[in-house]
Amino acid sequence: MDGALGPRWAAALAAEAAALERASLLTPHTFEFAVQGGSRQVFEHPGRRYVDLDPSRVQSRTAQVAPLLARFAEQEVAHLLSRLEATSPELAFAHASVPHVKLQLTHGEYGCTPCHYDISFSAPTTLQLSILFYLSDGWCQDWGAELQVLPFVGPPVAFEPTFDRAVLFLADRTLHRSLPPRGQGVGKARWLLTVWLDGAGAVDRAWRPSALAPPMQRLVAPALHCAAYLEALTQSLPPGEARTSLLAQQQCEITDVEGDAELVGLLEGLRELQADSEEEEADPMQDFVAACEPSAKKQRCDIVPG
Repeated sequence: MDGALGPRWAAALAAEAAALERASLLTPHTFEFAVQGGSRQVFEHPGRRYVDLDPSRVQSRTAQVAPLLARFAEQEVAHLLSRLEATSPELAFAHASVPHVKLQLTHGEYGCTPCHYDISFSAPTTLQLSILFYLSDGWCQDWGAELQVLPFVGPPVAFEPTFDRAVLFLADRTLHRSLPPRGQGVGKARWLLTVWLDGAGAVDRAWRPSALAPPMQRLVAPALHCAAYLEALTQSLPPGEARTSLLAQQQCEITDVEGDAELVGLLEGLRELQADSEEEEADPMQDFVAACEPSAKKQRCDIVPG
């Protein structure tokens, strides 16, 4: 959706985002990873910083420097929720929950993200919908850093981070990553304002009755899209212990799925459909339903937090 906020509103929010950076109010993005011997280390992801804008968590200094962003999270998201409910009641949003709002800055060679879902087996939530607002004015097409969505079976789709563009997707079944910036884009700041809305229940499968249930999609996705998973990890992290460890963990997860006797037939069929979709540039899923959907009993070692 282009022109999602309107040029004046988007420009005002972008100006406050820059003010937060000047005030050193952004937190480096970090995550834990396992090292040899079983211990855990914290790794700071270069090129990614953020600030929480949740009404229940926003810091007073943040609200002082960026009052419009604070107002957006506290008031405007509620209006957005009402409009979405009017047009898409099947999403069944949870009114009692507090929306999750985060402003993120990415830049530099490793200012991108691995393949991930916005919910996981290890951190289950009632998250229903993700909404991404891009706030980098003047971003050029040649600079890369697109949002790439990987349909469960189908060719990937890329969305340029155009200023005042919004991208909406279902959080429990949309595999995505951000591609690396290119050329002059490596040195440019890219601002992303993300809103996550909770749901009262599962979205009606009538949206796509032939698809596998979202937990099963998330279980087999690393094996189905193994090349993309490994490539995205390599592009997102500089050489070093963190990249080596996370690539090893990811490969173990892929091998685990590929070696599961209950999943072998399903995975082979999905890979054939995936290959067909890449050749035809169309979605071949249609009436494909697995003869057996084994329960998603395995726990994934998710490597990308929230």
